[in-house]
Amino acid sequence: MGRTTLAALLLASPLAAEDFICSGTAPDWSLTITGSEAIFDYQRKNSFQIPDTARAEGQDWPRAKPLIGDFDTAVVILDQAICETGPISVDILTQRGQTPILLTGCCEIKE
Repeated sequence: MGRTTLAALLLASPLAAEDFICSGTAPDWSLTITGSEAIFDYQRKNSFQIPDTARAEGQDWPRAKPLIGDFDTAVVILDQAICETGPISVDILTQRGQTPILLTGCCEIKE
């Protein structure tokens, strides 16, 4: 599938664009987003609720998703930048105790 076709598919299908499988290396982590729920696995596996999605003013991308869990939180920024292993780039800002952590990686649309 070409980049133009993929971009058109993402813009034309907002429900599919809300479900992602993401990962990164160095360090290894994974994130699965399905609608308003997420599973984030980095040093430990956590389930999160996603109460809303924010978009850049006047644009469809990038998108920010707050992840709210029982013990942890994170903010996920998704963008249509092509990266090594998928059509969507992702940045995750989270923390372990008092230490902020920024993880980067790629996402694919979950089918």
